[in-house]
Amino acid sequence: MKILIYGAGVIGGQLCHALSACGNDVTVIARGVWADTLRTEGLRIHHYIQRMDTVDHPRVIETPDDTHYDVVFAVMQYRQMEKILSDLARLDTPVVVLMGNNLSVTEMEEKILAESPTAKTVLFGFGSTAGTRENGKLTTVHLGDGNLTIGKAKENVPADVKGKLEKVFYGSRLSVTYCDNMDAWLKYHAAFILPVVYLCYKTGCDLKKTTRADRKLLLDAAGDAYHLLMALGYPVRPAGDEKTLEPGPIRMLSALVVYAVSKTRLGALCTSEHCRHAPGEMKDLDEGFQMIRSEMPEYPMPAYDRLRAMMPSWQQIMKE
Repeated sequence: MKILIYGAGVIGGQLCHALSACGNDVTVIARGVWADTLRTEGLRIHHYIQRMDTVDHPRVIETPDDTHYDVVFAVMQYRQMEKILSDLARLDTPVVVLMGNNLSVTEMEEKILAESPTAKTVLFGFGSTAGTRENGKLTTVHLGDGNLTIGKAKENVPADVKGKLEKVFYGSRLSVTYCDNMDAWLKYHAAFILPVVYLCYKTGCDLKKTTRADRKLLLDAAGDAYHLLMALGYPVRPAGDEKTLEPGPIRMLSALVVYAVSKTRLGALCTSEHCRHAPGEMKDLDEGFQMIRSEMPEYPMPAYDRLRAMMPSWQQIMKE
């Protein structure tokens, strides 16, 4: 299968490795020094958990071309994705998957479909891979080849499209889950991630400084955000996920996960390192969620507001 990955950062790079390893013909779009590095040295990845290094040699282009691709994965930061929607619409492909944080799912789908000269299925996805890019090399954190959640904005993935994706993923160790409402899934993901972001910036991106009270406030804040979304009528995705924030044994497990994330190098790679290197994306995500809040401005979110007020202003964070 011919695959195009638009964006070869941590998530795009790991996806390129996984799809190349199982026999797909993979092309990546990268620019500048990073494109030169990929051409001359290959895509070098240190897989942190697996303690191994890999090198792949995908075809590298700097601008979209007229090649036919079976599937295109766009792996960009939230607001950067808006700038390439016209490119995605013009590409010769039947399936486009927009990967990553996204609070403008419906608007992006509509723009791509309106500008596309041919029929397309627009999907949205999220990969659990984390890590960093330094000195011409990626360090990635993932289980297997990574975990992907993929779906249409508010429907099930059509059977023929799902079949095409399963051919793409066949032979890889990617764990793929299909969702019937990625708009809701991504909103609930943001509802949990943003309190983590606020706590990262409160501690100067050093979560080892967090206290038990900080971590409790994080879970309470995420609970506030979940309840807002439920009040606005968004179905919880994954279904039942709100139970991870309600009092009881499941929340105790959530607290243990948050503790592990805050106190280990592995956790830092998954959270604070991303906040440190991508403050613009976190700011955009925060602003997007504030727009959602404006739909029900009177809804009380005391823990969320308290935690958000503890971090520096976005102006200060963006200067650092």
